[in-house]
Amino acid sequence: MDSAKTEELVLLGAIIVHLIITLLILTYLSVCLRIWARYRVTKSPGWDDAAMIATLMLFTVYCALILVMSVREKSIQLWSQASIRTTLVFVQLSEVFYVLTTTFLKVSLGLFFLRVLTKRWQKHVFHTVLTIGVVYGLFYLFIVLFQCGDPGHIADGFIQKTSGKCLPPAIRRSTGYIYGIINVLADWTFVLIPISVLMDSDLDRRSKMSVGMVMALGAVGSVSSIMRLVYLDGLDLSTLETLSPQAIKATIWATAEPGTGIIAASIAILRPLFQQIFNDVRKSASFISKPRKVESSDDEIALRGPETVTRNVNSKPVNIETKRMSMDSIHGEDAQSPWSPTIGSTEGVPRMIIVKGKTTPAS
Repeated sequence: MDSAKTEELVLLGAIIVHLIITLLILTYLSVCLRIWARYRVTKSPGWDDAAMIATLMLFTVYCALILVMSVREKSIQLWSQASIRTTLVFVQLSEVFYVLTTTFLKVSLGLFFLRVLTKRWQKHVFHTVLTIGVVYGLFYLFIVLFQCGDPGHIADGFIQKTSGKCLPPAIRRSTGYIYGIINVLADWTFVLIPISVLMDSDLDRRSKMSVGMVMALGAVGSVSSIMRLVYLDGLDLSTLETLSPQAIKATIWATAEPGTGIIAASIAILRPLFQQIFNDVRKSASFISKPRKVESSDDEIALRGPETVTRNVNSKPVNIETKRMSMDSIHGEDAQSPWSPTIGSTEGVPRMIIVKGKTTPAS
């Protein structure tokens, strides 16, 4: 094996490991939020949620098998005659769980859209696509398991290359291509029909754009299905005597297909949860802003206090002068005292004098 091919294999191996870890984190997070939204927010769980949980469990097993093979790929002895049997078993098991994962994913998506579609022709289309996908998925699963008779002796058929023990390569590849094409058609059906329904709905333009962008994420799964078809020949068990970049590329796209589908299908249901979070945050912000308004008004009064006093001084000089006169009367017998004869005569108050501690009118 030349150095260029070895470097490519190492790079592709690192990519698939990081991809699996990222997809596992995002799928578990999105599915958990989906279940929370269905049980606590909308309170409307359904069979599509149960199918999505089963899909997540199957996808977890599939990723675990790929990770085990990725760890073994670091050793050149992986593709030696001593370990080829174990390798073929892992490849077959990963293909089985890939078929189960994608089939259950289609079931979950179909059950979800059948709950929200209203037109009869739309439901007929979804029933047809869902039935074809599930039936052929089970058929393809049977082909993968029993392509060499007893599943426990699949390695014997490919290593010994005994004629008549395994299905011809043409049949294995054709069934794989047909299953990939069905997945592509199902993915686009699950994207285009809901988007057409969304465009005819009464939602505002912003809501239509947000929901449409989330639904468009489902097209990523279709792209992954197409790319898997491109590299599908690399997954032929009869050609796995040596590790090839084509086999790893096919595995990368096969992993991305159900992973992105699970994430997109779960995010599409989280709109009520996001709406509730937005409303709660807005209520909390409005509640907190009320005392802040009072504090800001006090600060404004404190800062504008001198201006107010200056304006009052300029507008009411008489009041300030009166206060100054009253302050002067405290310090002595001022002529402007209210008890003085001048004020008394002006106000009509008799002049009073104090004699032996008693107040009497002056004569």
